[in-house]
Amino acid sequence: MRDHAPTTRADWAHKRLKGAILSGELAPGVKLVADELAQRWAVSATPLREAFQRLGGHGLVELTSQRGARVAPFSLDEAADLYELRLVLEPRALRESVAAGDDAHRSRILAAHARLEAALAAEPVDPVEVSEAHLDFHAALVERCPSAWKRRLVSLLADHAQRYQLLGAHRHRRGADPQREHEALRDAALRGQAERAETLLERHLAATLQAVRATIDAAKRQRKA
Repeated sequence: MRDHAPTTRADWAHKRLKGAILSGELAPGVKLVADELAQRWAVSATPLREAFQRLGGHGLVELTSQRGARVAPFSLDEAADLYELRLVLEPRALRESVAAGDDAHRSRILAAHARLEAALAAEPVDPVEVSEAHLDFHAALVERCPSAWKRRLVSLLADHAQRYQLLGAHRHRRGADPQREHEALRDAALRGQAERAETLLERHLAATLQAVRATIDAAKRQRKA
């Protein structure tokens, strides 16, 4: 499991900036000025500049030589692309992972799901912890997939797709509660039901893709109104 407790100023700045982006406190497209944020959050500018670089690698911050740093724009078309690719790779990786699972893997899945449930139940909810716990649960599900390339690609796509789930696409989601879908995924994996787990994940990701497309359609209608 990831060590998610910040222990240095750089870790604190990374967590604070990531939380501000995921929660919408810093909106997509907003310019990031280290000195201004340092004054607002009572931290030096140096760890914030490091955080810009770290989050740039995760697609949350856009870095250019001409414009400096800004919160990455919110592109629903990109979100649709990400979820379409996840649908191709992740369910198959999950089936292979569950088929290769053992007691240690099942314990890992249980622990990751418990962390996610705890993050969602916290008061107040910490968007960074929810984000990291959600990613960790999905990573735990596929971590016994024999293909290292599938694991890497699944992780990359999930990481970049995460903020779209947190920043609004879920409002148009139809069907079952995502928390119950996670529980069903956990149970299928724990029982070694590889094909059922694959089907459940396909439905889970397809529901989010449908929500993203509904959000795109709603945005287009709003622009025409």
